[in-house]
Amino acid sequence: MASIQARRRTDDTISYRVQFRVDKQMRSKSFADPKGAQQFSDLIDRVGAIAALAVWETRQERTAGVPTFREWTERYLDEASGILTGIEPGTRAGYRAIAKRSLNTILGDIPVDAVTRQDIGRWISWQEAQPSVRSRKANGLVSAKTVRNYHSLLSAILTAAVEAKYRPDNPARGARLSRGQKHEAVFLTPNEFAVLLHFIPPYYKPLVAFLVGSGTRWSEATALEKRDVNLDVAPPTARVTKAWKKGGLMGPPKSEKGRRTVALFAEIVAFLPLDGEGSSLLFQGVQNGGRLWYAPFKNRIWDRAVEAANDPARCKAAGLTPLGKRPTPHDLRHTHASWLIARGTPLPYVQAQLGHEKITTTVDTYGHLVPEAHAQLAAIMQQTMAHVLPSLEQ
Repeated sequence: MASIQARRRTDDTISYRVQFRVDKQMRSKSFADPKGAQQFSDLIDRVGAIAALAVWETRQERTAGVPTFREWTERYLDEASGILTGIEPGTRAGYRAIAKRSLNTILGDIPVDAVTRQDIGRWISWQEAQPSVRSRKANGLVSAKTVRNYHSLLSAILTAAVEAKYRPDNPARGARLSRGQKHEAVFLTPNEFAVLLHFIPPYYKPLVAFLVGSGTRWSEATALEKRDVNLDVAPPTARVTKAWKKGGLMGPPKSEKGRRTVALFAEIVAFLPLDGEGSSLLFQGVQNGGRLWYAPFKNRIWDRAVEAANDPARCKAAGLTPLGKRPTPHDLRHTHASWLIARGTPLPYVQAQLGHEKITTTVDTYGHLVPEAHAQLAAIMQQTMAHVLPSLEQ
């Protein structure tokens, strides 16, 4: 731990001395202003004395007045600065939250022109070791996708610093991330979904059935209005033009292809709560009649249903086979895609139904489920190795 002492000079001015230990030896650095002393002290506490000294020495060779990474990030995210444009208020607020809880923890007190590749590596190591706030596992770590998203923001902040001529390069570009912990998609069979649906409370059954029957995202399904369902065409459809965004705001879907018409079928339409004003939400909160929020639904409704669907005693009492899987609500979207593919639906049709921006996303996510591909690969290997493997009769 570093400490700061104010000392009055002979000329009656005040200097600020930061004291710290290096290899059990007491060292100190003096600063003319308290802000610089506090920054250096905070840096020692965060990264250690040796690393802080290296930053300080590097800093002496650079132009004075360069902001710290924290200060530059605040300017970058400030709408009035005009640096980051074209994003929604909720997204900007989300970026500020990421900077506060993640990026600034390791990098905040380092001058933005002194951030090195090693600093980026230290942040990556720290971030990848953080526990997941969503995981139910005792040792669940933050997902690889979350780390990638945070790293993308970090890289954008440093790229803006390069454009502002605070530094010559972006040390975050090309930094390697570990694969981390990734949630593997859970695909349910129709019978398995029926087991899960049995334990969903009646009020929420239409929503859960719609999610698996349409393949829409949670943010899209819960933003639908009753008038978005068109019963005057065959088959019926739902028009997806909006989705809930961060900060509780409603905006366009995730991508341009996300604005789409989703095919429905008669049985699912009969299951939907279509009575009432066309401008009201199709799926509403049971108490307030307004928006359904994901976190309360998952914690109070979904997770309890999944637990019940895996409980041998409760399943036996209902005459059901335990699920043996622990899907998330988003896995209903994966399940929808797997059912389409199992019935031979071409991948471009699956892409359109799911609203993927690129066909490569559909192929990368669900290409392994295409039955024709499996059959063709197996046939090729059978023909190739027909005279290679020894006969079992020998």
